[in-house]
Amino acid sequence: MKDKPEIVSQGSVVTSHKRNTGNLVTWCKKLLFCILLFSNTAFALESSPPATAQPVPIARIGVILPLSGKYAAFGEQALKGILLAAGIFETKRQDNIQAANVEIIIKDTRDDPIASAKAVEELTLNENVVGIIGPLLTITSTDAAGKAQELKVPTIVLSQKEGITNAGDYIFRNFLLPSEQAKTIALYAINKLDCKRFAVLYPNSLYGTELANFFKEEVKKGKGVIVAEEQYKEGQTYFGKEVVRLFKIKETEKKEGRRSIKTFEATVTADALYIPDYFDTIGLIAPHLAYYNIKDIKLLGSNGWNFPKLIELAGKYVEGAIFTDGFFAGSKREAALQFVNNFKSLYGTAPGIIEAQAYDAARVMIEAMLQSNGEKEDVRTKLADLKAFPGATGNITFNKDREAVKDMFMFEVKNGQIVEVKD
Repeated sequence: MKDKPEIVSQGSVVTSHKRNTGNLVTWCKKLLFCILLFSNTAFALESSPPATAQPVPIARIGVILPLSGKYAAFGEQALKGILLAAGIFETKRQDNIQAANVEIIIKDTRDDPIASAKAVEELTLNENVVGIIGPLLTITSTDAAGKAQELKVPTIVLSQKEGITNAGDYIFRNFLLPSEQAKTIALYAINKLDCKRFAVLYPNSLYGTELANFFKEEVKKGKGVIVAEEQYKEGQTYFGKEVVRLFKIKETEKKEGRRSIKTFEATVTADALYIPDYFDTIGLIAPHLAYYNIKDIKLLGSNGWNFPKLIELAGKYVEGAIFTDGFFAGSKREAALQFVNNFKSLYGTAPGIIEAQAYDAARVMIEAMLQSNGEKEDVRTKLADLKAFPGATGNITFNKDREAVKDMFMFEVKNGQIVEVKD
């Protein structure tokens, strides 16, 4: 049996060592449990650089995540990505990440904004970290970012909180934003699919409304036209009325013997229909479109479509549909493929977008530290200057607002399967 890492508890410090421990997945669960026992937990990796390289000083990175409470599952997902990127576990890797001495200091902040700000303060003043990853939740991001800016510690936020990087020049973000995915799908439809006329059908949820509004803005910027739009209530299951209003369906009824046959004709024509919702709702909407004879129209979707159950629920009704997401575990992109293989090797399961975004944030932070003189100001500068860093979620560049800009993943339903679109 191969050597595998083991936790050795030293007060509030947990250090990685090699030992024959059995099942790694079980061990990882124990690791996450141990995190909950300490408000301040450190994972240290003392890897040996190649003989030709100069030793790299240890880099201390703070991590603030909800590791207990109702959002703990999301925090644990992010933590797995971070620990993999930092090389805390001595596993066979399939990438060429430069060796570095990294120490990860973890703070469990639950969903408490005050605790998050306090964690930033403790990490910066007491633990002397030179960078922070997190927080993950919208509710905790404002306070944490404000404190990080005040203390001038470079921080990569994993939250979608609107305008979070406006807190200041030390605040960066690596997260899938509604504006970016709406822009991507709109421009793809206009430039690649030659669509000009668009209809939009969306729920009255924050998710649906935000995406619909951003999509409409991008269509107009791209010289496209919104010919119709309709909103429905979140959670509803019948969409006949909305489809009829959206396409101004003309109904004709005629008798054939004793039978009454209804036919439907759309009086509003569109090249594409954008529906920013989740796969289960799409499974209900798509058959309504077929029933009302809406055909020869390209279906466009959001990242909520990217679940295997979409095919099970919607089947032939979504054949040819196009949608976007920030990560794809089945991608053949080199960086994504390496990440997925390493993640599966360590944890025994495939990663999702939270793990991937946290992994990329940690790799970017480590890269900035390796290229800097170890001072927080220099790390901030290196992050701001980062260009096309090869991440699992795409090549990462921070724009002038310190938002991570990257090529998103495009998907098509083809022959009953979700496949990645190749440009």
